[in-house]
This record gives sequence, structure tokens and C-alpha cells, in this order.
Amino acid sequence: MLRLCFAIGVRAALTAFFFLAPAVSANSFNYLYVEASEGNSSGGHTAIQFDDDIYHFQHLDSGLIRLFRREKADFHFHYRYLQNRPMHLSRVEVEEDTFELLKNQFKWKFLAQERQFKWLDDLHKDRTFIRYLLQKSKAGHTLLDADATSILRLKGVGLFYPEPGRPLRQPASELTKRQSQSIQSLRKKVEQRYGADFLHRRRARAEAQINTLAPSQWPVIDPDFTDDSFPASVYSFTERYTDCLTALYALKAIDEARPLQPDALLSTKRQAFRISAAERRALKTLRRDLETGFIEALDSNRPDWGYAVLVNLARYLAVEASLLSGYWFFVDDFGENPEWVKPDQYLRHKGQIRVLLNDAQVALNRHRQLAAARERLTETEWSQIEMIANRYFELLKSEQQRGFRMSGENALPSKSIAFPEGPTPNLTPERLTTALSALDNVERSLFQKLQQEYRYDLITRNCVTELFRTIHQALLKPYGNSHNRLASDTLAVKESVKRLGGYVDSAYNFIPFVSYRSVRDQYRVTQSRDLDSYRGMALKQIMSRQNRMLTALKESNIVSSRLYQYNPDDALFVFFTDDNVFLRPLFGLFNTTAGIGQSLYGFFSWPWDSGKNLQSGATGILMSLPELVFFNMRKGSYKYLSVNQLANSDIPG
Repeated sequence: MLRLCFAIGVRAALTAFFFLAPAVSANSFNYLYVEASEGNSSGGHTAIQFDDDIYHFQHLDSGLIRLFRREKADFHFHYRYLQNRPMHLSRVEVEEDTFELLKNQFKWKFLAQERQFKWLDDLHKDRTFIRYLLQKSKAGHTLLDADATSILRLKGVGLFYPEPGRPLRQPASELTKRQSQSIQSLRKKVEQRYGADFLHRRRARAEAQINTLAPSQWPVIDPDFTDDSFPASVYSFTERYTDCLTALYALKAIDEARPLQPDALLSTKRQAFRISAAERRALKTLRRDLETGFIEALDSNRPDWGYAVLVNLARYLAVEASLLSGYWFFVDDFGENPEWVKPDQYLRHKGQIRVLLNDAQVALNRHRQLAAARERLTETEWSQIEMIANRYFELLKSEQQRGFRMSGENALPSKSIAFPEGPTPNLTPERLTTALSALDNVERSLFQKLQQEYRYDLITRNCVTELFRTIHQALLKPYGNSHNRLASDTLAVKESVKRLGGYVDSAYNFIPFVSYRSVRDQYRVTQSRDLDSYRGMALKQIMSRQNRMLTALKESNIVSSRLYQYNPDDALFVFFTDDNVFLRPLFGLFNTTAGIGQSLYGFFSWPWDSGKNLQSGATGILMSLPELVFFNMRKGSYKYLSVNQLANSDIPG
């Protein structure tokens, strides 16, 4: 869906920039309009900002529309910079109680939807797991199919065990021997603290829990998602089994003194990664803290204690390897589905990749210097270093022209494997069949209710209409749910005029740029600002130093432009039309022709590109046609942009 470019670096750097920007008044919020472009929300997008949180609705592949929350830094970087889309902001002044009403309503709705969509996800996992158990009860032994393999996974277990069906890849080495010895040493400390039979008792308890597991009793799904009751929390059947089986594999890894999988550790013998004396002292302190965390997690009552044990153990072994070798080791912390880029995708952007690599190295050195100065590293600080190091190691692959993971680092390592062979709940086929039938009904009922409440419609239920619907729900909150529809609509108009200065009817303002104009005209707007896209800002800087006419001509197309390198994620086009209003139809004609040409080429390249060129060409035609009637769409995007290039950007609070 949305493309994220090394989120931790974005968040840290942009947050620093925002401290330099004027803060938003506690009694005002921002209404944001993002201009149309190719890609997500191609017809334009809207959002609302309270303090540093931005809420916006997005269309899902399931046909539903859902509320998302993003930090101000991430939102601006994603839309204005990576997607190169100008943004427009209107600040609306309100009383403090109105501000709290609106802010709390959006927060409540976001959290409620998170829970409701988690229900849907958990129901799907439960159904998949029960089908697997049914197949296993009939066949006695069965492997997960492709769909189940992607759904039923044990988080953290992949740090020590390979994917089921794949051979172990742990060639004996001094490193693996040392890891096994370290685990054996830790095990003795556990037994000294809790008793010689502690691990055996812990394992027996986990096996007993699995044996007695039964499908969850799902609550009755309330058809009214708009009331004040928060959706109930459900500890699903699959979650309970996953936690128990993960715990068993954590205990198994300790019992077998199993070293980390080769692809779970990142290291290099580069001189720049040599550990200094001060860093060694910091790592020794961290190793002690990780050892304590590991031992305490084994006796924890938290349901996911097995995952905590695996993470602590993996990090302990990485720190131990660092101290023994004299060079930094890190645990691979990329998630399940990272975005991979191949050499043919990034080679023309190698200059930009080098900037990203340098930024990662500078950030890593800065964190190392802080740790050395304090001679101490907390686990939180280690997470930050680990994420930055993972990004740096991935970017290093570009120097050998190899594919690398563009995004997907996590604060905690989560390398998982599909459900392996192991103990399963003691359930008869009849009981499993009954439970599956019940789950089918519950899932069908929930999806129908979600469709009723969140079904996407281009005109009546889109990113604009849902924002105003939520605003009006907030304004009616003090009056409860006792009014009928007509009375509620009348009251919403009255409250909007009273609290916001006017009323915006979403039925007539469902188009993003129209809604923005209405907000400026109707609400109590104290400030409106036009915020340039990345290319727009860069173009202004060049024009301030060079001949404006020659610069405009040179930067008007992708052939001679120095500000834009063609990105394969963009459908082919020739001319930028955002800053050429009068020539826009002519430029749009060239862009449409380019799209037709790419489509024709796509017919012949279908066998080896799976229809990518054909699809891209069709998209190019669709995106270029509006330009024939003066409506700008083609802006290009900047997939490999570095956040540190935006230090002088104008990003309001």
C-alpha cells in the first residue's frame, strides 16, 4: 500500500526539524489537502491534524475505508517529498473544549477501528488454523499450504530455527560453538535462580496449555459501531496457540543450546566497525542487562514471554559475538515482507543511494559516540543502533550491485517461521468442524457490519466525507444518541456553525480540493498556507541562483531535468505539468502519447515482464488525460530521497 523509506531515520530527523517550526496553538487544528497525483489517493487527499498527530482515511483492497494515524513527520515526508505532492493547509481556530471533542473523537475512532479490523484478522487466522488442524486430524501429518504458511507463523523462532522443510544451515564454526557455550552458561544461571527442574516444569506447563486449548468464544458483534462502547479485546485461539508454541521453541533452543541462524546475524570486518575501549565497556553493561532480561522473561506471566526470551537471547549472543571478535554484530531486525529493490531499479539512482548510505553511517557513528561517551547502552538505545545498522548493512549491498531491502526495520527482531511440527490442541474432528462453522458465521457477520459502516464509495464515502462525518459525530457527542437522523443533522449544522464558524456539507464537498475551499470559506480559518512539494522547493532554489527561463525549460521534462531521475514506479511521462498551466494540454498530449507507446511495447514485453509495461502504460494514459483539460496529475516521485536533504524545508506545526 503506502511506501515507507526507512521509517526510523525519517522519524528521527524530521522530528528534529519540527522543533524549529512554530507550534500549533492548543486551540486550533489543521485541515490538509494533498494535490492529485499518480499512485495512492490519485484524485487528491485530505487529512486533519491535532498537535503532531495526523488522521486520514484510506481505501483498502477489501473495498473498505479505514482511518489511519501518522506522525506529522511521516505524513509530510511521504506525501510532499516521496510522492512529490504539494500540500495546502488551513488552520482552524476553536475553543479548547471543541478541540478536545474533535481530537478525542478521532483518536477513539482510530483505536476502535484498530480493534475491529484486528477482530477480522484474528477470525481469518482462527479459521485457517482450524482448517489446518482438521486436515492434520484426517491425514495424521500435513504441511501448511501457501496461504496458511503466510498467516500461521511463530514470531522470533526464525532467529534460531529454519523455515519448516528447509535444511539447517549452521556449519560448525568457532562462532556457533561459542554461542552454544554461552547458552549453556545462561541455562546454568537460570537453574541456579529457579531450580534445576525449572525449565522442565515450564515446558510441561506450555505443553499442557496447548493440549487443553479450545477455539475462542467470540463476543456477539455489536451492529452499532457508532456508540460509546469500545470493542472488546479477544485473545484468539490462534494467538494463544502461537504464544504457547513460541514458548516451547524458546525452551527448546535453550535445551539444545542452539546457535543463531546464519542469516540472523549481521557483521562486517571493516575497520570502521571495530569496537573501541569505551564501546566495549558499554557493551558489557548491555550484556549484563540482556542476561537479566532473559532470566526474568523465562519466569514472566506475560502471554508472549517466549518471544521476549528469544529476542533477549538473540541480542545477548550478538553482543557476546561483538565483544569476542572486536567488531560489531547485530541481529537482523527486518520484518516479514520488506520492500526489495533490484539493481535495475536503483542503478540510475546510485548517487542518491550513496547519500542514503552516508546518512545511515553518520547516524550510526553518532549513536556509537554517545554510547562511548556514557559508557552505557540501554536496550532502547540498542534498538535504535540495531535499526540504523540494519539499514546501513542493506545499503552496503548496493556497492556490489545486489538487491537489498529498502524498508521494513523493526524496533524488535521478528524473524518468523511457519508453524512447524509440534504438539497441537486435543480436539476431535467433530468439535473442529463445529467451531469452523461457527467462525464462518461470525466472520461473515463481522465483514457485513464492517461493509455497512466502512464501505468505500467514490462519492458518498471517501477520504473527505468520512473526515466530516467524524467531525459531526464529535460535535454531537455531548448530546448522546437520542436524536433521530433529521434532528441530528440539524443539530450538527447548528453546532458546527457555533463551534467552527460554519458548516461544510460533505454531500456537496466530496472532492478534496472543493472541500478545502469550503473549509476556508466556512470555518474560522486564521491562516492558510500553500506548501511546496520537494521538486517545487528544489526548483525555486535553483531559479534563485540561475536564469529562470533556462531553468524552467531544462526542468520541464524528464530528459534534461537534473532534479528528477525516472523512477520505474512512475508510469512513463515526458513533461511535468504542475508548473506549466497554459502549456498543460500540450504537455498532456505528449504524456498521453508516451503512455500509448509504453502500452504498445507492453504487448510485446508481456512474456518476460508479466504485463508490467502494459499496466504502467495504461496508468500513464489514464493519468495524462486530465491534463488535456488543464488538470495536473504527472508529478513524478522520489523513491530514494534522503530525509537529511530536507533540513531547510518549510514544515509548519
